[in-house]
Amino acid sequence: MLKKSVKTILNGLSVAVFVIDAAQTIRFGNNAACDRFGLSEESDADLFSVIPSNDCTTAANRVLSGEMTTLSLELTLQDVVPTTFRLIITRLDADTRTGGDARAIVSLEDISHIREAEQMRIDFVANVSHELRSPLTSLSGFIETLQGPAKNDPVAHERFLALMAGDAQRMSRLIGDLLSLSKLQASERVPPSEVVDISATLSRVTASLEPLTKREETAISLVISPDLPQVIGDTDELTQVFQNLIENSIKYSHPDTIVEITAERDPSHKNQLRISVRDQGEGLDPKHIPRLTERFYRVDKGRSRKMGGTGLGLAIVKHILIRHRAYLHIDSKTGHGSTFSVFLPIASN
Repeated sequence: MLKKSVKTILNGLSVAVFVIDAAQTIRFGNNAACDRFGLSEESDADLFSVIPSNDCTTAANRVLSGEMTTLSLELTLQDVVPTTFRLIITRLDADTRTGGDARAIVSLEDISHIREAEQMRIDFVANVSHELRSPLTSLSGFIETLQGPAKNDPVAHERFLALMAGDAQRMSRLIGDLLSLSKLQASERVPPSEVVDISATLSRVTASLEPLTKREETAISLVISPDLPQVIGDTDELTQVFQNLIENSIKYSHPDTIVEITAERDPSHKNQLRISVRDQGEGLDPKHIPRLTERFYRVDKGRSRKMGGTGLGLAIVKHILIRHRAYLHIDSKTGHGSTFSVFLPIASN
Protein backbone atom coordinates (compact mmCIF):
# COMPACT_ATOMS: atom_id res chain seq x y z
CA MET A 1 0.00 0.00 0.00
CA LEU A 2 1.09 3.57 -0.57
CA LYS A 3 2.29 5.64 2.33
CA LYS A 4 -0.17 8.23 3.61
CA SER A 5 2.22 11.08 2.81
CA VAL A 6 2.48 9.93 -0.83
CA LYS A 7 -1.31 9.70 -1.11
CA THR A 8 -1.60 13.22 0.24
CA ILE A 9 0.82 14.50 -2.40
CA LEU A 10 -0.96 12.69 -5.25
CA ASN A 11 -4.38 13.87 -4.03
CA GLY A 12 -3.12 17.44 -4.23
CA LEU A 13 -2.57 17.15 -7.99
CA SER A 14 -5.17 18.44 -10.43
CA VAL A 15 -4.40 15.74 -13.03
CA ALA A 16 -5.77 12.20 -12.73
CA VAL A 17 -3.14 9.79 -11.38
CA PHE A 18 -3.29 6.00 -11.04
CA VAL A 19 -0.77 3.65 -9.44
CA ILE A 20 -0.78 0.20 -11.09
CA ASP A 21 0.87 -3.14 -10.32
CA ALA A 22 2.60 -5.58 -12.67
CA ALA A 23 -0.77 -6.98 -13.83
CA GLN A 24 -2.05 -3.45 -14.69
CA THR A 25 -4.43 -3.52 -11.75
CA ILE A 26 -5.14 -0.09 -10.29
CA ARG A 27 -3.94 -0.04 -6.69
CA PHE A 28 -4.59 3.63 -6.06
CA GLY A 29 -6.32 6.56 -7.72
CA ASN A 30 -5.99 10.14 -6.53
CA ASN A 31 -8.99 12.41 -5.96
CA ALA A 32 -8.89 13.82 -9.51
CA ALA A 33 -8.86 10.29 -10.99
CA CYS A 34 -11.68 9.08 -8.76
CA ASP A 35 -13.84 12.10 -9.57
CA ARG A 36 -13.16 11.88 -13.32
CA PHE A 37 -13.59 8.12 -13.71
CA GLY A 38 -16.03 7.35 -10.88
CA LEU A 39 -13.72 5.09 -8.85
CA SER A 40 -12.93 4.64 -5.20
CA GLU A 41 -9.42 5.44 -3.99
CA GLU A 42 -8.43 1.75 -3.91
CA SER A 43 -10.63 0.02 -6.46
CA ASP A 44 -8.50 -2.90 -7.74
CA ALA A 45 -10.01 -2.28 -11.17
CA ASP A 46 -8.21 -3.30 -14.32
CA LEU A 47 -6.55 -0.34 -16.09
CA PHE A 48 -8.17 -1.25 -19.43
CA SER A 49 -11.67 -1.18 -17.88
CA VAL A 50 -11.06 2.44 -16.85
CA ILE A 51 -9.06 3.52 -19.91
CA PRO A 52 -10.38 1.32 -22.75
CA SER A 53 -7.50 1.91 -25.13
CA ASN A 54 -5.21 -0.69 -26.68
CA ASP A 55 -2.55 2.00 -27.07
CA CYS A 56 -2.65 2.60 -23.32
CA THR A 57 -2.40 -1.12 -22.57
CA THR A 58 0.53 -1.56 -24.97
CA ALA A 59 2.34 1.46 -23.52
CA ALA A 60 1.83 0.15 -19.97
CA ASN A 61 3.25 -3.25 -20.97
CA ARG A 62 6.36 -1.65 -22.46
CA VAL A 63 6.99 0.37 -19.31
CA LEU A 64 6.22 -2.45 -16.86
CA SER A 65 8.49 -4.86 -18.77
CA GLY A 66 11.40 -2.47 -18.41
CA GLU A 67 11.64 -1.73 -22.14
CA MET A 68 11.15 1.96 -21.35
CA THR A 69 11.36 3.97 -18.15
CA THR A 70 8.63 6.40 -19.17
CA LEU A 71 6.30 6.75 -22.14
CA SER A 72 3.98 9.55 -23.24
CA LEU A 73 1.11 9.50 -25.73
CA GLU A 74 -2.16 11.22 -26.57
CA LEU A 75 -5.45 9.40 -26.61
CA THR A 76 -9.09 10.36 -27.00
CA LEU A 77 -11.76 8.74 -24.86
CA GLN A 78 -15.30 8.64 -26.22
CA ASP A 79 -17.26 10.04 -23.31
CA VAL A 80 -20.44 12.13 -23.55
CA VAL A 81 -18.10 14.59 -25.24
CA PRO A 82 -14.88 13.14 -26.76
CA THR A 83 -12.01 14.08 -24.45
CA THR A 84 -8.32 14.16 -25.38
CA PHE A 85 -5.73 13.30 -22.72
CA ARG A 86 -1.96 13.43 -22.53
CA LEU A 87 -1.09 10.10 -20.88
CA ILE A 88 2.27 9.55 -19.18
CA ILE A 89 3.29 6.18 -17.74
CA THR A 90 6.40 6.07 -15.55
CA ARG A 91 8.00 2.90 -14.15
CA LEU A 92 8.87 2.75 -10.46
CA ASP A 93 12.19 1.03 -9.72
CA ALA A 94 12.46 -1.23 -6.69
CA ASP A 95 14.25 1.38 -4.57
CA THR A 96 11.70 4.12 -5.37
CA ARG A 97 8.49 2.17 -4.84
CA THR A 98 6.33 3.43 -2.05
CA GLY A 99 4.25 0.29 -1.76
CA GLY A 100 4.97 -3.39 -2.31
CA ASP A 101 2.51 -3.77 -5.20
CA ALA A 102 3.21 -0.46 -6.93
CA ARG A 103 4.98 -0.82 -10.29
CA ALA A 104 4.12 2.30 -12.33
CA ILE A 105 2.37 5.64 -12.17
CA VAL A 106 -0.15 6.59 -14.85
CA SER A 107 -1.16 10.26 -15.20
CA LEU A 108 -3.84 11.69 -17.50
CA GLU A 109 -4.02 15.41 -18.26
CA ASP A 110 -7.08 16.71 -20.08
CA ILE A 111 -5.72 18.69 -23.05
CA SER A 112 -9.00 18.95 -24.98
CA HIS A 113 -9.01 22.74 -24.63
CA ILE A 114 -5.52 22.93 -26.15
CA ARG A 115 -6.47 20.81 -29.16
CA GLU A 116 -9.73 22.72 -29.59
CA ALA A 117 -7.85 26.03 -29.50
CA GLU A 118 -5.41 24.75 -32.11
CA GLN A 119 -8.27 23.65 -34.36
CA MET A 120 -10.01 27.00 -33.91
CA ARG A 121 -6.80 28.77 -34.93
CA ILE A 122 -6.46 26.57 -38.02
CA ASP A 123 -10.11 27.15 -38.97
CA PHE A 124 -9.78 30.88 -38.33
CA VAL A 125 -6.73 31.24 -40.57
CA ALA A 126 -8.45 29.19 -43.28
CA ASN A 127 -11.59 31.33 -43.09
CA VAL A 128 -9.69 34.62 -43.17
CA SER A 129 -7.64 33.40 -46.13
CA HIS A 130 -10.81 32.43 -47.98
CA GLU A 131 -12.53 35.73 -47.20
CA LEU A 132 -9.56 37.74 -48.49
CA ARG A 133 -8.77 35.52 -51.47
CA SER A 134 -12.06 36.21 -53.29
CA PRO A 135 -11.82 40.02 -53.41
CA LEU A 136 -8.08 39.88 -54.09
CA THR A 137 -8.70 37.56 -57.03
CA SER A 138 -11.34 39.94 -58.34
CA LEU A 139 -9.02 42.94 -57.95
CA SER A 140 -6.25 41.14 -59.82
CA GLY A 141 -8.65 40.34 -62.67
CA PHE A 142 -9.91 43.91 -62.89
CA ILE A 143 -6.39 45.34 -62.89
CA GLU A 144 -5.31 42.93 -65.62
CA THR A 145 -8.35 43.90 -67.71
CA LEU A 146 -7.74 47.62 -67.24
CA GLN A 147 -4.10 47.22 -68.20
CA GLY A 148 -4.98 45.15 -71.26
CA PRO A 149 -8.23 44.90 -73.26
CA ALA A 150 -9.97 47.84 -71.52
CA LYS A 151 -6.94 50.08 -71.39
CA ASN A 152 -8.54 52.78 -73.53
CA ASP A 153 -12.20 52.13 -72.65
CA PRO A 154 -13.50 54.92 -70.34
CA VAL A 155 -16.82 53.12 -69.76
CA ALA A 156 -15.02 49.97 -68.62
CA HIS A 157 -12.73 52.11 -66.45
CA GLU A 158 -15.65 53.58 -64.56
CA ARG A 159 -17.39 50.23 -64.11
CA PHE A 160 -14.32 48.27 -63.01
CA LEU A 161 -13.07 51.00 -60.69
CA ALA A 162 -16.44 50.99 -58.93
CA LEU A 163 -16.24 47.22 -58.49
CA MET A 164 -12.65 47.50 -57.25
CA ALA A 165 -13.67 50.13 -54.72
CA GLY A 166 -16.37 47.78 -53.41
CA ASP A 167 -13.91 44.91 -52.97
CA ALA A 168 -11.40 47.21 -51.27
CA GLN A 169 -14.07 48.43 -48.85
CA ARG A 170 -15.07 44.86 -48.08
CA MET A 171 -11.48 43.92 -47.22
CA SER A 172 -11.13 47.07 -45.13
CA ARG A 173 -14.27 46.15 -43.15
CA LEU A 174 -12.95 42.62 -42.66
CA ILE A 175 -9.60 43.86 -41.32
CA GLY A 176 -11.41 46.32 -39.05
CA ASP A 177 -13.65 43.59 -37.64
CA LEU A 178 -10.67 41.27 -37.10
CA LEU A 179 -8.88 44.01 -35.16
CA SER A 180 -12.02 44.64 -33.10
CA LEU A 181 -12.30 40.95 -32.26
CA SER A 182 -8.65 40.77 -31.24
CA LYS A 183 -9.01 43.82 -29.00
CA LEU A 184 -12.19 42.48 -27.41
CA GLN A 185 -10.73 39.06 -26.66
CA ALA A 186 -7.72 40.69 -25.00
CA SER A 187 -9.92 42.77 -22.69
CA GLU A 188 -13.05 40.66 -22.13
CA ARG A 189 -11.85 39.42 -18.72
CA VAL A 190 -11.90 43.02 -17.45
CA PRO A 191 -15.48 44.32 -17.15
CA PRO A 192 -16.20 47.96 -18.11
CA SER A 193 -16.77 50.50 -15.35
CA GLU A 194 -18.56 53.55 -16.81
CA VAL A 195 -22.27 54.25 -16.46
CA VAL A 196 -24.21 54.08 -19.73
CA ASP A 197 -27.60 55.58 -20.55
CA ILE A 198 -29.15 52.93 -22.82
CA SER A 199 -32.03 55.24 -23.80
CA ALA A 200 -29.63 57.82 -25.22
CA THR A 201 -27.51 55.12 -26.88
CA LEU A 202 -30.49 53.56 -28.66
CA SER A 203 -31.75 56.97 -29.77
CA ARG A 204 -28.39 57.84 -31.31
CA VAL A 205 -28.09 54.50 -33.10
CA THR A 206 -31.59 54.61 -34.58
CA ALA A 207 -31.07 58.21 -35.74
CA SER A 208 -27.81 57.26 -37.49
CA LEU A 209 -29.58 54.43 -39.34
CA GLU A 210 -32.38 56.54 -40.83
CA PRO A 211 -30.67 56.76 -44.26
CA LEU A 212 -30.45 52.96 -44.33
CA THR A 213 -34.15 52.56 -43.48
CA LYS A 214 -35.06 54.85 -46.38
CA ARG A 215 -32.84 52.90 -48.75
CA GLU A 216 -34.28 49.56 -47.61
CA GLU A 217 -37.86 50.95 -47.51
CA THR A 218 -38.37 50.03 -43.86
CA ALA A 219 -39.06 51.97 -40.66
CA ILE A 220 -37.98 51.80 -37.02
CA SER A 221 -40.25 51.78 -33.98
CA LEU A 222 -38.36 52.58 -30.76
CA VAL A 223 -40.25 52.05 -27.49
CA ILE A 224 -38.31 52.78 -24.29
CA SER A 225 -39.86 52.29 -20.86
CA PRO A 226 -39.96 55.46 -18.76
CA ASP A 227 -37.25 55.86 -16.10
CA LEU A 228 -35.15 53.12 -17.66
CA PRO A 229 -32.22 52.37 -15.29
CA GLN A 230 -28.64 52.87 -16.40
CA VAL A 231 -26.15 50.05 -16.87
CA ILE A 232 -22.44 49.62 -16.24
CA GLY A 233 -20.73 49.34 -19.59
CA ASP A 234 -18.69 50.84 -22.39
CA THR A 235 -20.68 53.32 -24.47
CA ASP A 236 -18.77 52.73 -27.70
CA GLU A 237 -18.97 48.94 -27.42
CA LEU A 238 -22.69 48.91 -26.60
CA THR A 239 -23.28 51.30 -29.49
CA GLN A 240 -21.51 48.77 -31.71
CA VAL A 241 -23.76 45.98 -30.39
CA PHE A 242 -27.02 47.77 -31.13
CA GLN A 243 -25.78 49.26 -34.41
CA ASN A 244 -24.96 45.75 -35.59
CA LEU A 245 -28.25 44.17 -34.47
CA ILE A 246 -30.50 46.96 -35.74
CA GLU A 247 -28.63 47.32 -39.03
CA ASN A 248 -28.94 43.57 -39.65
CA SER A 249 -32.66 43.66 -38.87
CA ILE A 250 -33.19 46.52 -41.32
CA LYS A 251 -31.28 44.75 -44.10
CA TYR A 252 -33.06 41.44 -43.63
CA SER A 253 -36.58 42.87 -43.21
CA HIS A 254 -39.12 42.84 -46.00
CA PRO A 255 -39.86 46.24 -47.61
CA ASP A 256 -42.64 48.31 -46.04
CA THR A 257 -42.24 46.64 -42.65
CA ILE A 258 -41.21 47.96 -39.23
CA VAL A 259 -38.19 46.98 -37.13
CA GLU A 260 -39.46 47.05 -33.55
CA ILE A 261 -37.02 47.97 -30.78
CA THR A 262 -38.06 47.80 -27.13
CA ALA A 263 -36.05 48.56 -23.99
CA GLU A 264 -37.41 47.64 -20.55
CA ARG A 265 -36.64 45.95 -17.28
CA ASP A 266 -36.64 42.22 -17.81
CA PRO A 267 -40.01 41.04 -16.42
CA SER A 268 -38.45 37.80 -15.18
CA HIS A 269 -35.30 39.36 -13.73
CA LYS A 270 -35.63 42.85 -12.23
CA ASN A 271 -31.86 43.36 -11.98
CA GLN A 272 -31.33 43.43 -15.73
CA LEU A 273 -32.57 45.23 -18.82
CA ARG A 274 -33.95 43.54 -21.90
CA ILE A 275 -33.41 45.29 -25.22
CA SER A 276 -35.13 43.46 -28.07
CA VAL A 277 -34.77 44.04 -31.81
CA ARG A 278 -37.49 42.37 -33.84
CA ASP A 279 -37.60 42.28 -37.63
CA GLN A 280 -40.24 41.08 -40.08
CA GLY A 281 -37.97 39.25 -42.45
CA GLU A 282 -37.81 35.67 -43.65
CA GLY A 283 -36.74 34.30 -40.28
CA LEU A 284 -34.28 31.50 -39.64
CA ASP A 285 -34.43 27.76 -39.35
CA PRO A 286 -33.87 27.11 -35.60
CA LYS A 287 -30.99 24.75 -36.45
CA HIS A 288 -28.86 27.77 -37.42
CA ILE A 289 -29.40 29.72 -34.17
CA PRO A 290 -26.72 28.03 -32.00
CA ARG A 291 -24.05 28.84 -34.60
CA LEU A 292 -24.98 32.43 -35.51
CA THR A 293 -22.33 33.96 -33.22
CA GLU A 294 -19.52 31.82 -34.67
CA ARG A 295 -16.91 33.62 -36.72
CA PHE A 296 -17.69 33.58 -40.44
CA TYR A 297 -20.85 31.51 -40.00
CA ARG A 298 -23.47 32.59 -42.53
CA VAL A 299 -26.91 31.16 -43.22
CA ASP A 300 -26.88 32.57 -46.76
CA LYS A 301 -23.27 33.29 -47.75
CA GLY A 302 -24.10 34.90 -51.08
CA ARG A 303 -26.68 37.28 -49.65
CA SER A 304 -24.51 38.18 -46.66
CA ARG A 305 -21.56 39.15 -48.86
CA LYS A 306 -23.84 41.06 -51.23
CA MET A 307 -25.03 43.12 -48.25
CA GLY A 308 -21.44 43.87 -47.26
CA GLY A 309 -21.29 41.53 -44.28
CA THR A 310 -17.95 40.16 -43.07
CA GLY A 311 -19.38 37.20 -41.12
CA LEU A 312 -17.94 38.62 -37.89
CA GLY A 313 -20.68 40.98 -36.70
CA LEU A 314 -22.47 38.64 -34.30
CA ALA A 315 -19.16 37.21 -33.08
CA ILE A 316 -18.17 40.76 -32.10
CA VAL A 317 -21.55 41.21 -30.38
CA LYS A 318 -20.99 38.01 -28.41
CA HIS A 319 -17.55 39.04 -27.15
CA ILE A 320 -18.71 42.54 -26.21
CA LEU A 321 -21.56 41.05 -24.19
CA ILE A 322 -19.19 38.58 -22.51
CA ARG A 323 -17.11 41.54 -21.34
CA HIS A 324 -20.30 43.22 -20.04
CA ARG A 325 -21.36 40.01 -18.23
CA ALA A 326 -24.44 40.12 -20.45
CA TYR A 327 -25.88 37.73 -22.99
CA LEU A 328 -27.77 37.48 -26.28
CA HIS A 329 -30.91 35.43 -26.89
CA ILE A 330 -32.10 34.75 -30.44
CA ASP A 331 -35.65 33.70 -31.23
CA SER A 332 -36.51 32.97 -34.85
CA LYS A 333 -38.68 30.80 -37.00
CA THR A 334 -38.81 30.46 -40.76
CA GLY A 335 -41.44 32.80 -42.17
CA HIS A 336 -41.96 34.66 -38.89
CA GLY A 337 -38.99 37.00 -38.57
CA SER A 338 -36.33 37.10 -35.88
CA THR A 339 -35.94 38.70 -32.46
CA PHE A 340 -32.51 39.44 -31.00
CA SER A 341 -32.67 40.23 -27.27
CA VAL A 342 -29.78 41.63 -25.24
CA PHE A 343 -29.87 41.20 -21.46
CA LEU A 344 -27.72 43.72 -19.56
CA PRO A 345 -27.18 43.92 -15.78
CA ILE A 346 -28.51 47.14 -14.21
CA ALA A 347 -26.04 49.45 -12.48
CA SER A 348 -26.19 49.29 -8.69
CA ASN A 349 -27.36 52.42 -6.92
